[in-house]
Amino acid sequence: MSECRNPHCRRSCNEFLCHECAEQLLDALDRVPWLLDELTISELRQDRVSRGLRTGSAPKSPLLFDPKSSDLRRALANSVTTWARHIAETRGVRLRASEDAAAAEWLADHIASVRLDEAAGELHADITRAVAAALALINARPREIYRGPCPTVIGRTPAGRPIECGTPLYADAVAEIAYSSSTDTDRQSPAAFVTCPRCGVLHDTARLEARLLSRSDNLAFDVPSLVRILRELGEPVLRNTVDQWIRRGKLVPCAYRHDGAIVAQRKSDTDKPLYRLGAVRKLRANNARGRTA
Repeated sequence: MSECRNPHCRRSCNEFLCHECAEQLLDALDRVPWLLDELTISELRQDRVSRGLRTGSAPKSPLLFDPKSSDLRRALANSVTTWARHIAETRGVRLRASEDAAAAEWLADHIASVRLDEAAGELHADITRAVAAALALINARPREIYRGPCPTVIGRTPAGRPIECGTPLYADAVAEIAYSSSTDTDRQSPAAFVTCPRCGVLHDTARLEARLLSRSDNLAFDVPSLVRILRELGEPVLRNTVDQWIRRGKLVPCAYRHDGAIVAQRKSDTDKPLYRLGAVRKLRANNARGRTA
């Protein structure tokens, strides 16, 4: 008879992780795929980066990523993939999971092997801490939607070029509708107007949204991210529709994610294809015109 390696537990058990702690770990692993998606969205929303600008000067250009969300996502992904590789190697198993979410699922499927590993307590602590930190960030998010930087012209450069306020603008979320697989019209709606906290100018959020989309057209994302970002930005499209465009050759990758880096050409079968946001928007607009013709 041994004891659970979780330092907060220490129950007597025949493995290195007791049944109760194994259940806690399984619960955490089940949340990982959803959390990775949510952290990606939080990263792209810029929903917490620039709150401090209310008391300081505007940035020279809008911040693209939320470093805290990015760091938490990286830590969570690294945690599950590292431990999945460890368990696979110690058991002499070839790990086929090539994505972070798949690594979490693989660990959950092999929970018996996890419980028999001497590092089970460390594994439990590492993953549950990462999941708890991610949940804390997501639950702390204000119910607001990023609408882009303030476009108000507040001055001119010596060369006569306009200087924009640039303060990140957030509209209150006035309605949250559950996304349905049978429609492409559901979305979380922002309030109609938002006032810049720095320059005090009132803005139409629909115009801000259109401006934000036009400036985002050259950004590239994987398919799940595209679907979620377009839904929030007001141009929702079904995942099945995007998949059909890919199968028919209407939508082709503009880059790939290889070992965490963005590359122009695919280097391995596990590389994740990325698609230009503007290309998906164009296909969606063409479809809409076809339906109304």
